[in-house]
Amino acid sequence: MNTGMHDSWNLAWKLNFAVRGLAKPSLLATYEQERKKIAEDLINFDYEHANAFAVGDSEALAQNFKTNVAFISGVGATYGYNVLNVPTKQLSLGNIKPGCLLPPAKVTRFIDSNPVDIQNDIPALGQFRIYFFVHDVHEAKPFLDSICTLHQSSSSFVGRVTSAGNASYTLQPPLAAPHDEFVRPERYTPTSGIFTYSLVTDMPRNDVEIADLPPVLRDSRWTFYLDDIPKMDTRKQKCIDKWLGGLSRQEVAIVNVRPDGYVGAVRRWPQGSRENGMSAVQWMDDYYESFLLDA
Repeated sequence: MNTGMHDSWNLAWKLNFAVRGLAKPSLLATYEQERKKIAEDLINFDYEHANAFAVGDSEALAQNFKTNVAFISGVGATYGYNVLNVPTKQLSLGNIKPGCLLPPAKVTRFIDSNPVDIQNDIPALGQFRIYFFVHDVHEAKPFLDSICTLHQSSSSFVGRVTSAGNASYTLQPPLAAPHDEFVRPERYTPTSGIFTYSLVTDMPRNDVEIADLPPVLRDSRWTFYLDDIPKMDTRKQKCIDKWLGGLSRQEVAIVNVRPDGYVGAVRRWPQGSRENGMSAVQWMDDYYESFLLDA
């Protein structure tokens, strides 16, 4: 069942982009690249498990289950590198890796002070998620400003994809769902039908306000998080530490997450300067242009 659900989930969002004319052939090609191996792994697991049942080998049965428990549950189904899952050139100190699902982590949603599981808080609406990680919002403002400004203009590929996607969703909006009243999709699509923006900081709450953020992040107020409740995490870790292995004082990081919750690309910069913001825009443009179309 988990395999079938993941098959459907992997294919559905890619078909959505293709049908809307927003996908290059390389995007749909990743469906077979990613899911064929999972199907083969499932067949191998079932074969070993069925044989252990047939011969009554309880030890082999238990060991096979223990070895494959992450795969059986679905969370351990990982994808190899391709245009969607790009290996980082930087040393990864945290637990996130392209081609893998986001690890669970606890944060506080700024707007209503609710503790949430950040990996699940943004609903699956067929959008990519772009997470910004900073220690100090004020110090990183030149970095955030430059990205948000260019992402709202035709000067960047991401900006052009946003315009094309918004036009597509205006002409052919998603069908209404019974749970929309609870999910509130409009909270996660204030600026783009293709990307949901999120900001994560471990600043003290009294030192930052939504009004301090660039317009794109200000409009994305439901995805502004404070990384201040490690005590609620099973490992007693902050999200920044768990996902990224920590950040130095001036360092900033971006995590691009696919619509199906898998990590796509991760990168960090030594400081939140405007120049590094321009570098981040180009990096994201190169990533998304490898499989999306802007017209």
